[in-house]
Amino acid sequence: MGCTDTPGYNHPPCPACPPGGGPPRRHKRACYVDVALPLYENLNIVEQPVNLSSLAQKYAEKAAQFIEQASASGRPFLLYVALAHMHVPIPATQLLAAPGGQRPYQAGLREMDELVGWIKDKVDRTAKEHTFIWFMGDNGPWAQKCELAGSVGPFRGLWQSRQGGSPAKQTTWEGGHRVPAVAYWPDRIPANVTSTALLSVLDVFPTVVALAGASLPQARHFDGLDVSSVLLGKSQKGHRVLFHPNSGAAGEMGALQALRLEQYKAFFVTGGAEACDGSIGPEQRHDPPLLFNLEKDVAEGVPLQRGSAEYQAVLPRVRKVLTAVLHDIAKDNVSRADYTQDPSATPCCNPQHATCRCQAA
Repeated sequence: MGCTDTPGYNHPPCPACPPGGGPPRRHKRACYVDVALPLYENLNIVEQPVNLSSLAQKYAEKAAQFIEQASASGRPFLLYVALAHMHVPIPATQLLAAPGGQRPYQAGLREMDELVGWIKDKVDRTAKEHTFIWFMGDNGPWAQKCELAGSVGPFRGLWQSRQGGSPAKQTTWEGGHRVPAVAYWPDRIPANVTSTALLSVLDVFPTVVALAGASLPQARHFDGLDVSSVLLGKSQKGHRVLFHPNSGAAGEMGALQALRLEQYKAFFVTGGAEACDGSIGPEQRHDPPLLFNLEKDVAEGVPLQRGSAEYQAVLPRVRKVLTAVLHDIAKDNVSRADYTQDPSATPCCNPQHATCRCQAA
């Protein structure tokens, strides 16, 4: 999240890095202009500031190279590709053909699709029958970026919208953390099937371990599940319970805000993130909680009436699950690390330069 020579990672654009040996500048738009954004390969900085216009192309080339080498060796491989898409659009890259009249976010999605397709095609040509591909996102649209933020679709968090602020990224509303996922494994995973099972990104680790024929370490508790039976079309049983901590909207960061129990979702704390118009929804605490039936109200517009038979039947179950979740969190090991005061955490290949420049040979 540092400055670049092609501003645009964080629309509206952050300023470019200061030229020459100029002094670092501060910018009001949450831009980090004191250190240029580095690109690492293993432990080495190969480019600083990173060239955003060639970043997706580098991802594709390195992924293809890795798959080819791993396939040639005959050994199993794990490739994790963490894309720079799609918080906001980044400058059009070499991977993307001329987008014509496409809007910036639409063009960015098209570029991401081409990059994922590039990797899939490479797998199909080298190890198609033996390679499992799992694609997923990590959060909803960044609403304060307006037209550069994408869409929440039907997951509109209408209750919160009426209170103010955004129900998208940084919130525990469905539009903030419900994400797409696609699994691909020819002859193993059924094609053109949509699952309604409740899954989580936390499931990636135990599922991949199980598919590899390995086992998890003993005497530890894992929040994720082995959901290989869901992916392989043998079951529709996912999580019964998920809990959702605050990740930056109103309220205490990390505190448990909402809890999912089957098709029901209980909110103990609500609040909106910064919206396109700059508004922020206030923190509100709910005891008893707001309850939504997501099978009937995926837009989270109207909570169940507290006096209704459905609410009264679900509330005791929610409280029981909440007690179990809090107990599980309290007894788990906790580690804390703070790197904000550690000089070694500032990645500079040339510390004598205001924005730490270096380019690959």
